[in-house]
Amino acid sequence: MSKFKSSKFRNTLAKAAKKEHSYTGLSIPNLNSTADHVAASANFLACNANTGSGGSLAVIRLDDYAKKDASMPLLNAHSGFVSDFQFSPFDDCLMATGSDDCTVKFWRIPEEGLMESLSTPLVSVALERKVESLRWHPAAHNVLATSSSNVVKIWDVENGADKYALGSHGDSVTSISWRENGQVLASACKDKKLRILDPRTSTVAAECSGHSGVKEPRVLWLGDGEHIVSTGFTASRERELCLRDIRNFDKVVQRCPLGSSTGIVLPFYDADTGILLLLGKGDCTINFLEFDSKNAKLTEGQGYSSALPQKGGCLVPKRALNVMSCEVARLLQLQQNAVQPVGYFVPRKSYLDFADDLYPDTLASSAAMTADEWFDGANEKVERVSLKPESSRAASSSTSAGASTSAGASASAGAHSPSNEDELEIIQLKPFAGVRSSKVRHWMGTTLPKSTWIDGLKPVCTSIPGDSDGISVSHNRALVPLAGVGGHLVVVQVDKPGRRKTTETSSIPYLENGCAIQDFCFDPFDDSRVFIAGEDGKVNIFKVPAGGLTSTITQTEGSLRGHYEKVNILLPHPTAAGVLTTASFDLAVKVWDVGSESEKIVLEGHTEQVFGMAWNTDGKLLATLCKDRKIRIYEPRSSTSPIEVGNGPNGSRGGRIVWVGDTHLIVSGFDKTSQRSISLYARKDLSKPINTIMLDVSPSILFIHYDSDRQLLFYYGKGDSSVSALEVSLTESPFLFATTLFKGNGLQQAIGFQPANMCDVKNVEIATVLRLSNTGSLEPVKFKIPRTRVEYFQDDIFPPCRVTWESSLSASEWFSGKNVSAKTINLQPAGMKPLSEAPVIVVTKKKYESFNPREKTDDEKKEELLTAMVSKMAEPDEPLPQDEMEGVDDDEWD
Repeated sequence: MSKFKSSKFRNTLAKAAKKEHSYTGLSIPNLNSTADHVAASANFLACNANTGSGGSLAVIRLDDYAKKDASMPLLNAHSGFVSDFQFSPFDDCLMATGSDDCTVKFWRIPEEGLMESLSTPLVSVALERKVESLRWHPAAHNVLATSSSNVVKIWDVENGADKYALGSHGDSVTSISWRENGQVLASACKDKKLRILDPRTSTVAAECSGHSGVKEPRVLWLGDGEHIVSTGFTASRERELCLRDIRNFDKVVQRCPLGSSTGIVLPFYDADTGILLLLGKGDCTINFLEFDSKNAKLTEGQGYSSALPQKGGCLVPKRALNVMSCEVARLLQLQQNAVQPVGYFVPRKSYLDFADDLYPDTLASSAAMTADEWFDGANEKVERVSLKPESSRAASSSTSAGASTSAGASASAGAHSPSNEDELEIIQLKPFAGVRSSKVRHWMGTTLPKSTWIDGLKPVCTSIPGDSDGISVSHNRALVPLAGVGGHLVVVQVDKPGRRKTTETSSIPYLENGCAIQDFCFDPFDDSRVFIAGEDGKVNIFKVPAGGLTSTITQTEGSLRGHYEKVNILLPHPTAAGVLTTASFDLAVKVWDVGSESEKIVLEGHTEQVFGMAWNTDGKLLATLCKDRKIRIYEPRSSTSPIEVGNGPNGSRGGRIVWVGDTHLIVSGFDKTSQRSISLYARKDLSKPINTIMLDVSPSILFIHYDSDRQLLFYYGKGDSSVSALEVSLTESPFLFATTLFKGNGLQQAIGFQPANMCDVKNVEIATVLRLSNTGSLEPVKFKIPRTRVEYFQDDIFPPCRVTWESSLSASEWFSGKNVSAKTINLQPAGMKPLSEAPVIVVTKKKYESFNPREKTDDEKKEELLTAMVSKMAEPDEPLPQDEMEGVDDDEWD
């Protein structure tokens, strides 16, 4: 028997997640359709929610296992029951929903999940009858198939049209399934027929009699092969599964009885492993089968039984599996008040190394072609990527059972995300008004290895007021506050990573302010000069030696004295050297000439504490955000009173303000219920925001950093673990667009952005960040945009950038009224050709070949067999197939 190879998955074990790793507390309605009723991407799961009409869905992050309650935000999708819904295979945040209200809608779920109920779709389209089922195209971006009554339609989501309508069915179409290559799809109908549909020729390529029972059948294509399975009922109301070969469609290759029960059987298939799972509605069991594509045979394995009956289910994408625990599939089982993850694991003696025999390359998360290319006849296959982590042993020690995707899988998926030149997403405008292209939406963050970290910065001061950024960085230095009497500020040499050690007799050298620190910053044009604001109302100026601190410094270089209460904000001028702006609890905002240590301008009008200040790009206008819920704009050299006043956020807990160009402002803050928000204002009309995005409820002030070159607004909070971003477009409603997010290691105390010329533009880095953790480590993080043609300088991503590290004029020049814009430089490396001059890649579209299920003739079969034999004889040294077959050692199953 050693010459026969046993299946790797025969002894696969099903294991349900513990309650703390399940999604409980859900309210599931009565479900009256043949759909799965739960769907998943690599980031989210969605299921029907009970709100009376049945038109709502619960959308939950896969890593959010907290018990839910009635107050959880919902996707209020339709006025009628949501009959089917699916996440896009190429966008984990894009979902399509269909309903009894005869509409199909498209939704973008925020990366962080639903923080408030969502009821405005990206796009909505109307159909003549209620929607039975919908399926995204498996290879082309923004192509969707829907079944409604007896018609299957193929939608061009990009151009807003139903391109094909196949109405050759005799009754309602209850199920549709694409072939993996996306050329054809199968349908199951209440008229007891199964059909193979060729949408681009609007024909039925093959048809056969299906199940004889009257209840709704389901159909599923088994990957990219020639076989499909269908589930249904016999005339005697017995459930059954049928395997068919589309080349001989009338014949049932294998028929599997599934017992007598009234529940519809839902099939789920993983083409990588050949695992077929059968879930019966109302049952407590899930059947496990293996499909042998070479021998066209289904073999039954060990099933799974739960304590509660199931209402639906779905498979999560392969990118979300815990590969270092040999999890080969995960099914989400919808129960009465919960979604129960059921993982399928292959027992192995060791889990230290990646089991590559269990994980063949899987489909990437990027489309093979655009909608237009597919409609024009192209047939391209989605490329495949490896699930192997970058370091198997490292991944196994850091990934727990039940966790989401491994580091390697995430990297693989990200590396093959859609290219920015071709990337498309639906925009929030009129139905089918087109699609919005974005170059930066898929930015990604990577924490550098620990060898580049700076550790031992303890104890980090956690009492720095929220008006301070909590960190200040330059090209090679960072300022980090330490806890201690007298106000201690460490100057860290970033280019000298490693652990900062302290002993009983020595400590990390620091700048000692003399009183508690309220805010601090480098001089942006000279990082040897440090400004520290204290609670004594003074701003002390320190000088840092060229080689960094070797001992504690208590002697100041000078002081700015003029406020009679504590100074809470320091803001250097963006273009003029030696100009510093301060805000104090005495309600005065002062502009200083640092060289002469004198106050030059005192701005009036604030009635309460100032939360944030920002200069515009040329340093002519100053905007402030105040606790009195007002936004003020000053032209300091012309008037000490504000030239414009508007209404800011309703909350009074703190916030930030930044300029977008010279025409708009972005403000972060809170509402009255402590929900964090980000608002966009037009400078000429501050009466109300153009758009406001409500985020989560948190006590942490939302810090914001605007990248004007990429129009990206990064936002993050102290005590958070992530950095998110919005793309700002002043020409497209709603002007603020969600993008991806970066999730760091543990919680963060502060985030500091280094100057733009620190970025490695060859690797399409758009920001270099220093992340201060609550454990006293300074972690370098790189933000980049994935691109395919990285051998070219991405000049569409890197326009000439502002030089923020060199001044354009002196303090005396600025105070005398002179205005000079910041210098700009081109970051293009020498000898690197810009992308705009690169040759255009011409995609050759293959001529479309209509599907032909004709069986080969005997002469054709003989010719193929003879050719194969001659080819084999030409290679005498090649081993025979049976010589390569192997059994499985007995101890493999221990």
